[in-house]
Amino acid sequence: MKHASLFSRFFLGVVSACATTTGQIALAAPPQACVTLTHGATHDTPQGVTYDSVQLRTPDGQSTLTARHLTLNGKPADPAATDDLAAAASLLVLAAMTNTHTRSCSVWLAQQGQIAETALQAGKMLDLTWQSTTITHRTAKVTLGTLHFQIQGGAPLASATLALSGIGYHNVADQSLLPSDAQARFSLPTRELAGLMDAIGGRSTASPAVHTTLSAFTATQGDIRLEGHGSATLTGDVNTTSALGHLEVSNLPELIQHAREEQQMKLAAGLALARLVSHREGDRNTWDTTWESGVLTVNGFPLPLK
Repeated sequence: MKHASLFSRFFLGVVSACATTTGQIALAAPPQACVTLTHGATHDTPQGVTYDSVQLRTPDGQSTLTARHLTLNGKPADPAATDDLAAAASLLVLAAMTNTHTRSCSVWLAQQGQIAETALQAGKMLDLTWQSTTITHRTAKVTLGTLHFQIQGGAPLASATLALSGIGYHNVADQSLLPSDAQARFSLPTRELAGLMDAIGGRSTASPAVHTTLSAFTATQGDIRLEGHGSATLTGDVNTTSALGHLEVSNLPELIQHAREEQQMKLAAGLALARLVSHREGDRNTWDTTWESGVLTVNGFPLPLK
């Protein structure tokens, strides 16, 4: 799990995972060739249901997701449909984090996406939380204390929030450059979800373009803090994704040192150049940024990050 695919695809996946779970999902569990989901006891609540000991596994056994608890608020009335919600949402998170695509999931995920679009247009809302989660891909592992999403429909743009806390890494490249906590508030058109979901968890030949507005984003790692806002066109491929916005980093020299320690010399050089062209506000460096065709431009200067 490389850091570029990890967080670009993770953001895409959690967006669609949240949206998937808003619908009255048709009673059609994912094909066995797609993914296997098991869980322990279930506990009904006034707002939804909690699953204990959730386990998700791809057919080859190389990618897994486990969670001590998964809570869905805003679930459909049918228990079988609720199981589909858990499977679809967990699958998309797993696919986003591990860059895993299974052709056998494609049709099923596209169906869930179409239902999700209809549900969001009808004004449905969902709140979803995974607790004590571990995601593995071969020898790499990411742990999450809490993973929380909320998404609200009822308008052409669905509004959502996401929060990750207690993130840990094992056998993941460039670990000191990755955040331990992150939060975001964003919106996106509901009509663009189905193609995105298929591309993330299935093997769609389509190239989705999801137009997202990010009203606030923060990520922290020790004393390093990244903040930003802006807009992006998300495609499922970091090289064809485009974005523009405002970015602030606290303690940038420490981030540059981490890049050097990870032997990411081009990244370290790019961050050093970015520091030279940044605006300074106390311990913060700020930029107006664009991302296009895999090139990051800050305050008008392209940076050699590759």
